[in-house]
Amino acid sequence: MLIRIFGRGPLAHPIGALAERAGHTVRWSDETPVPPYNDELLDLVILAGSRSGVEADLANVPSETLEDLVVVDAITPTQNELDDGSLEIQADSAWIETMLPGARIVRAFASVPVQAFIDLLDRGSSDDSTRFAVPLAGDDRDAKALVGTLMRQIGVEPFDLGALRSADVLDPGGALWGKALSQLELLETVGWLSGDG
Repeated sequence: MLIRIFGRGPLAHPIGALAERAGHTVRWSDETPVPPYNDELLDLVILAGSRSGVEADLANVPSETLEDLVVVDAITPTQNELDDGSLEIQADSAWIETMLPGARIVRAFASVPVQAFIDLLDRGSSDDSTRFAVPLAGDDRDAKALVGTLMRQIGVEPFDLGALRSADVLDPGGALWGKALSQLELLETVGWLSGDG
C-alpha cells in the first residue's frame, strides 16, 4: 500500500515505522509528491496528530487529490487540550469530511497508548507474542476491511466496534481510551458497555 500520514503526533512515527516494516510505502505530510508517486495513487491516508496540526497539513494539499480515499482518523488531543479542560470530547469526524470530500473515514489507533505501538516496534517482526487488539469504527465496510488488513500486517488484531457513531468510546474519557487490550478483553469490555457482560 501507499500510505500518506498527515500530522506529527506521537502515534505517527510508530505506526509509520510499523507500516514500512510490513512492506508498505509511507510518505509524510511535509513531503512533496513526485510523479509517478503522486497522491492519486494513495491507498490510505492516516491523520495522526492533533486536529489543529492535521488541519494545517491538509490545508496545503489540494483536496481533489485526496477525494474518495480511505482515511484513518487517529486524531488525538494535545496534552494542553486535555489539561485545560476546554476540549469538548466527542467523536466528530465531520470536519474531515469537509476537508476531504468523499472520504471513507475509519476511527482507529488513537485510543491505544503510544507505548504499546513503540513496544511492538521494538519487539521485531518475527516475535509471535500475543497480539493486542485495536478497536476501529466506521460506516464503510470496505474501508474497515482495508484498515483491518493493515492492522494485521503491522502485528495487531482489528476489533470492529461497528458504525462511526460508536467511536465515542475511543476518545478521551471513553471506556476504551488509553487501553491496550487483547481481543478477549475488548470483547468483555464491549459486552459490559452494551449490557451483555
